[in-house]
Amino acid sequence: MKKIACVSAVVTALLGGAPGHAETVLAVSYGLPSSYKTTQEEIAKRFEAEHPGVRIDLRAPLATYDDVVNELLKSRLTGGAPDIAFVGLSHVSLVAERGLAVPLDRYVQDQGGWQALGYYPPILSLGTVAGRQYGVPFAISFPVLHVNVNLVRRAGGSIEAFPSDWNGITELGQKISALDPKLTGFTFQYEAGGNWTLQALIRGAGGRMEGPGGCGVGFDTPQGRSALETLQLFHDRGMPAMLWQQVLQAFSAGTIGISAASSASTVRNEAQINAFEYRTLPFPITSADGKLPAGGTMLVVTTPDPEKQKAAWDFVKFATGPAAQTIMAQNAGYLPVSQQAVDDPALLGSFYKSHPNQAAALTQIGKLTNWYMWPGPNGLKISSVIQDHVDAIVTGKAGAADTMPRLTAAVASLLPPCKAAK
Repeated sequence: MKKIACVSAVVTALLGGAPGHAETVLAVSYGLPSSYKTTQEEIAKRFEAEHPGVRIDLRAPLATYDDVVNELLKSRLTGGAPDIAFVGLSHVSLVAERGLAVPLDRYVQDQGGWQALGYYPPILSLGTVAGRQYGVPFAISFPVLHVNVNLVRRAGGSIEAFPSDWNGITELGQKISALDPKLTGFTFQYEAGGNWTLQALIRGAGGRMEGPGGCGVGFDTPQGRSALETLQLFHDRGMPAMLWQQVLQAFSAGTIGISAASSASTVRNEAQINAFEYRTLPFPITSADGKLPAGGTMLVVTTPDPEKQKAAWDFVKFATGPAAQTIMAQNAGYLPVSQQAVDDPALLGSFYKSHPNQAAALTQIGKLTNWYMWPGPNGLKISSVIQDHVDAIVTGKAGAADTMPRLTAAVASLLPPCKAAK
């Protein structure tokens, strides 16, 4: 028996499986495979090549960011949580409050602080909750205007004199629609998850979703009412209630003139459009102090194992570093979080010079703010309730003036009680 054990140990050593060299496996959960699958696979492969002894187990991708968070919540009861998750930027408060994410501050300090990691300065605030860093953004998107230049010119407009407000944009859209019954002049991605584009209208006008100190409802204001009136304007000027998947197909087919939608669509559009001139323009910000909520995804470390946490942090650094961010931006079309990658001509510097459509959203990064998520156990439900009211306005079933009081009351009834000020 001793001889057999000895031979077995020698064979094990020759095969690279000697005790003390066990492989660390990091299970990674992410959503939106149509945007990220190729990128995730390439980054995982490169990370493994540079970090021998660590294997990335990419789980089958989930459909949405919400699904990733729901999987994390369920895993608290059933087990099987991933070690790292790519959650929506709006979800960081939820995963922090529920104890699903590990604070990363100590790893950052060991690294020499955030400055040493080369991110855009506003980026890290998106992953901060109560003064602690729970996530690091991976991919950023802003809403932008996708423009069929040929149709704009046929309607008497131009890129050089393109309107800068919603009134002018929708008027131009009406002129495009009048060219041919088969054409749609203007669309707006009204059904974006987490009320992202509604937040863009409110924040772009200088308003907020939440009340003072993060307590209660804060959108029953002139800025919030203006946002709902803008949605009604879209309907009144002929915008059809098209889902974003339908818009993507119709725009690339050349039957939509102007589409206000995620900048992440740019790569797909550039790959599919060859029958007309395609441009992107910045999303209208209607107030001097207006902001735009950053869409996209961030990495959170979820494993409670201290040794795995170290390896997971290495993956977070790599995935948000210059090389991986170059892969992400070129493949997925989202904005990078690494300023080092953008400043380096060998990475994204020259890329953006030759891809001005993808650079359009990058010009607004100084206007970046958080994608808000409502607190408490009803956070996801509140987003759904808000979406129902948005749908009603866009489809003409309700008006902006009547919707605001009903919407405010509905959201307030689902929020947790405000904490007393100290």
